[in-house]
Amino acid sequence: ENSSIQVAKQAAYGSSWNANSYHYEERDYTSWGKKRLNELLDKVDTNGLPFSAKSQEFTLELKTEMKKLDGDAWCNIRKGKKLTCFNYELELAFKGHIAGGTNKWDLEGKFFYEVAVDDDEPETRFEFKQRYPFQKEVEKALCNFVTAKFSVFVAELSAKGNGQKKEGFAAKTETRVQVGQYQKYEQGPDGVKALQETAKKYSDKMNAAAKEQDKPAKHLHCENPTH
Repeated sequence: ENSSIQVAKQAAYGSSWNANSYHYEERDYTSWGKKRLNELLDKVDTNGLPFSAKSQEFTLELKTEMKKLDGDAWCNIRKGKKLTCFNYELELAFKGHIAGGTNKWDLEGKFFYEVAVDDDEPETRFEFKQRYPFQKEVEKALCNFVTAKFSVFVAELSAKGNGQKKEGFAAKTETRVQVGQYQKYEQGPDGVKALQETAKKYSDKMNAAAKEQDKPAKHLHCENPTH
């Protein structure tokens, strides 16, 4: 089995201010990532994980426990492309047994797993309390088990922020107008047009009300195009 983690290239849509999603944006998913990895790997059963050694079939009946989880997860966009990024160091304890035929052997130890988005394969290291002739096969089976879980995590991380153009990567910021006052707009180029349209509607409304009351009409600076 391939122990590498694949990250697909994706098109991306930035915030409403980011014309054509060209400019750099980043969104942090570290808090979500820590919670999700614990759900996938902490206190999880391997459920008869199979492996073979010397023409014999075995299964791993183990339970994991997350001892350490450090790292970050984030997504960014640039020039209409989204990059899914992560780097993690995990320490997993495991305890249970190996089953083969009618025999069972105790197995307990720790698994150190380090992975980043640019790695071809994760870096791994094992500590066992017991040693068996098929130790390498056990290591490979455990590594594939964790990598499969991590691939689920990466697929879910990659899906975050997807959506429709101008509404996907970041939530669209709604324009804001407060009657009788101006507010600062932080939407970039797209916000200028929205401000002009909203201000014109407000100006027309005020002018109509002034005409009914025979008062001078008020004009907003944004009634006429500024760009």
